[in-house]
Amino acid sequence: MSTPEQRAQELGLEIPDYANPPYGQRYGNLRPFHRIGNLLELSGLTPEHRDGTLINPGVVGVDITVEQGYEAARVTGLNALGMIRYALGSLDDVVAMSRGLCFVTCPPGFDRPHEVSNGVSDLFNDVFGREVGAMGRASVGATALSSNHCFELWLSLECAPRP
Repeated sequence: MSTPEQRAQELGLEIPDYANPPYGQRYGNLRPFHRIGNLLELSGLTPEHRDGTLINPGVVGVDITVEQGYEAARVTGLNALGMIRYALGSLDDVVAMSRGLCFVTCPPGFDRPHEVSNGVSDLFNDVFGREVGAMGRASVGATALSSNHCFELWLSLECAPRP
């Protein structure tokens, strides 16, 4: 059985490096992550490249399709994997995904935010396997997110004890 790091490589995933330049420069004074014992909390992550290029900005169901929102959520998941590496050193140190709070920019009455959030959930299951990668999740419709993002993820996970 392969490890999460090996699966990410086998899948050909391009996981961003958050060590250089440091995270958070565009969004003000914030902490990229906080570790409490074996719990790791990540700050909100969005679908954008390290250079600031947005992936599928706008309102799901108005400016972009559910499928484009799904892809943006998947990119956000890649960013989360990069932040996990930054915080822990390796994806192999993830014991279990705990909670994903997913925000989807959408109009009132939109009833498919869970289909957008599946983009991040499916990625985590691909990398970590269902036993570790499946998380408790809420998908919340929002009228606006920073920088016109269509998706944002706030993630909590259990990690291996420090040596």
